Amino acid sequence: MKAAIYARYSSENQSEKSIDDQVRVCKKYCTEHELTVCEEHIYVDEAISGSLINRPGLQTLEKAAENKEFEAVLVDDLSRLSRSNHQMLTLVLKFNYYQVKLISVSDGIVTDDENSKLGIQMRGLINELYLDDLGKKTMRGLEGQKLRGFSAGENVYGYLTQPVGELRLNKRGQAKYEGKVHKINPEEAEIVRKIFQEFINGNSIHKIAAKLNEDKVLTKKSMNGGWNVSTVARILKNEKYIGTWDWRKYKNVRDPMTGKKKVVLRPAKDRVPIFREDLIIINKEIWEKAQKRWQELKGTWPVSKKRKAFYQQKSYIHTSPTYLFSGLMKCNICGGAIVLISGKGTGYYGCYNARRKTCKNMLLIPRKRIEEKIITQLKEEYLTVANLEYIYNKVEKLTAEGFNEVPELVKKKKAQYEKIKQEIQNYLNFIRVGNISKSVSEALTDAEKRNEELKQEVDSLEFQKENSFKAPPKEWINHRLENLRETLNKDTVSSSLVLKELLAPISLEPVLTKETDFYQLFGGDEKEFKPYYVAHTKIRTLALLDEEQKGSNWLQWRRREDSNPRVPYGTSGFRNRCTQPAMRRLH
Repeated sequence: MKAAIYARYSSENQSEKSIDDQVRVCKKYCTEHELTVCEEHIYVDEAISGSLINRPGLQTLEKAAENKEFEAVLVDDLSRLSRSNHQMLTLVLKFNYYQVKLISVSDGIVTDDENSKLGIQMRGLINELYLDDLGKKTMRGLEGQKLRGFSAGENVYGYLTQPVGELRLNKRGQAKYEGKVHKINPEEAEIVRKIFQEFINGNSIHKIAAKLNEDKVLTKKSMNGGWNVSTVARILKNEKYIGTWDWRKYKNVRDPMTGKKKVVLRPAKDRVPIFREDLIIINKEIWEKAQKRWQELKGTWPVSKKRKAFYQQKSYIHTSPTYLFSGLMKCNICGGAIVLISGKGTGYYGCYNARRKTCKNMLLIPRKRIEEKIITQLKEEYLTVANLEYIYNKVEKLTAEGFNEVPELVKKKKAQYEKIKQEIQNYLNFIRVGNISKSVSEALTDAEKRNEELKQEVDSLEFQKENSFKAPPKEWINHRLENLRETLNKDTVSSSLVLKELLAPISLEPVLTKETDFYQLFGGDEKEFKPYYVAHTKIRTLALLDEEQKGSNWLQWRRREDSNPRVPYGTSGFRNRCTQPAMRRLH
């Protein structure tokens, strides 16, 4: 009878000789029971867990069994096939279907024996319990390491691990330290801060990833050009950057049919809270701003046309505005969005619902006009030279007060620096006379590291002292304010998001003359009309009105519709007949 042999060991910590021992035991059984095994039908999986179903050696074995290349499969014990009872029973049923009997040498089980069913079930249950017990013991050991301040194998961008403690030989004769601790990687930490800052400034995740690849920034695995949207998103959501290193927060669960894993959140009672102040890279303020933007981004991702979305899709304009006031304005009459009704030239803003014939607010206003008037109003009322000069002077005063302690701190750090320099010199003198040991070498390395850190701190403090904040002159402030609109338009997305925080929502209310009721305009006399917009913001109410103009684009729009209903809103022919409303402060 032709037979095949399958052997496996689970981890790199186990000996490779385990495979040879398993094959030897199976070959001895073949010799005693007159079974023939060819070398090509010896299948092995090295350093692969028995809980995995997708194993190269096992998959090749199944394919050969399906092709009737042998009549029996030998294993040292059933745990070599799988540690999962479900997977092991599935494999037994598969081999039975292929009419290939399974022989477990150490267990004394042969599947074509009617009395083997109970033995298979018992061995499968024992093997699965062993795997569960092993997992609990492993988790207990890792939890102990975490509580002692050591790393449990986390590989997080922005951090590195350093071995600490006494170097000892383990049972296998390998030299290992007591453990490893996380430290901030200065270069990677700077990239993390840059990612967060660009994100809260309004840049898209795709743009951030593209910029990192363009700048040839290496990933954690030292891959050039390896940044993508998911990598940047994981960084922006990782609480470790604010010092939260909670243990047992997530767990892996495996699909019993496919063997694929997914990460799920553990119940709060199972988690071990750990806070590491020494590993904080992102401060609380920046973190909260980033998470707030995540909330704003929900529902704005593009959805494939091939499948339906299961969530409310938001307009992309909410997070990536095209113009300064895109997505900020709404109609005071119906509550609908004020959007660009026409795009030719500078474009005209109008009520979107009016275009759909569900709102009576048909007033239009040019995009550049409303931008110019609102920004001008901000400059006249709030962003004045006097106001900004006061703020700059206040900041300069507070900064100076904070730096009063810097000279004393520099003196203290320099004293520590000189002390460590002398300590390093003592170690060197000790080594020169031939007294060298591992402990001295480690102490010297630690002293040199502390020396370098203190030098950087002293240089930083002296730089801060020499370059403390100074309020700019009044002429510089005035020049910046004169070119405020041009400055805002240099980065429309970031500027629009700032204006959204300052002003939004901007509610545009169409206002008419006292003699005319707005809701009776359809039958009124055009000479009586003098409509304009009033912009209600968080700061105050602004009126969109040019005192010198007497006409109204509302009437022109209405008359154009009556003469030719098929003419779409905002066409060039219609827009040329519109009167452009302006703005002034109402109260």
